[in-house]
Amino acid sequence: MPTTNLKQTFCSFRERCIWLQTCVNTFEALYSSSHCVEKLLRETAPAFFGDLNTILQEYILLQICNLTDPADSYDATLRRKVPNLTVAHLNELLKAEGLLTVQIEAAANNLAHYRNLVERSRNKLISHLDKTTVLAGTVLGEHARSDIDAFFENLYQYCDGVGNSVLEGPLDFRVTSGPGDVMDVLKYLNGGVYPRD
Repeated sequence: MPTTNLKQTFCSFRERCIWLQTCVNTFEALYSSSHCVEKLLRETAPAFFGDLNTILQEYILLQICNLTDPADSYDATLRRKVPNLTVAHLNELLKAEGLLTVQIEAAANNLAHYRNLVERSRNKLISHLDKTTVLAGTVLGEHARSDIDAFFENLYQYCDGVGNSVLEGPLDFRVTSGPGDVMDVLKYLNGGVYPRD
């Protein structure tokens, strides 16, 4: 039987995953859905939507790295290590309670693969501004669409595996739409009709 601390930690972790999915869904709706949407954004406010594109990309990479950071980090104020709400920390808790399965571990390892692709970008251009990287105009973190798709498939598998292990069950959070979301914004900008190709 999982401890309350493990269940609470997992539920909080999954909420962060849902938030990440919401950000990705917003990005996809704005920048990957159709030529009509692209045209609508360009005609409405090209500078704003161009800036928002960059903001969302950086924020999504930051959130992905946050979720896949080490299990703990040193807090200089407290002068000790403190746990991070991450895959690695959850795995430590699962292992301590004998609930870490081969499937959960495999999904976690696959999540780490994507982190390895984007971590330098997070460290040198998003969390910190490495002067040499910025001045050189170095591009970091390039990867294929299939890499991000694989990351999210592994994230769903990871969350469902842990959810089953801690008796919370699986939860499909691929769709996060609701009233007042990006779809309503696009509909409003297009005169009350959702833009379609």
